[in-house]
Amino acid sequence: MNTTQAMIILTNGIRKYGTIINGEHEGRIKFIPATEILATDESQLSSLIEHIPLSNIFSIDTFLK
Repeated sequence: MNTTQAMIILTNGIRKYGTIINGEHEGRIKFIPATEILATDESQLSSLIEHIPLSNIFSIDTFLK
């Protein structure tokens, strides 16, 4: 699975920190919030995936330290 750590800023100003899975697909990205990854094991990750429409994203920052 190809993943990237990122901070996403939505058009409404909300910031989300976590992991993007496999980039963009059908106008949406698959995203798992960082706090959720720490709280669960790998077999439960599929239920935590958020599908965020590209139209709701203001910016994506992958240059995290």
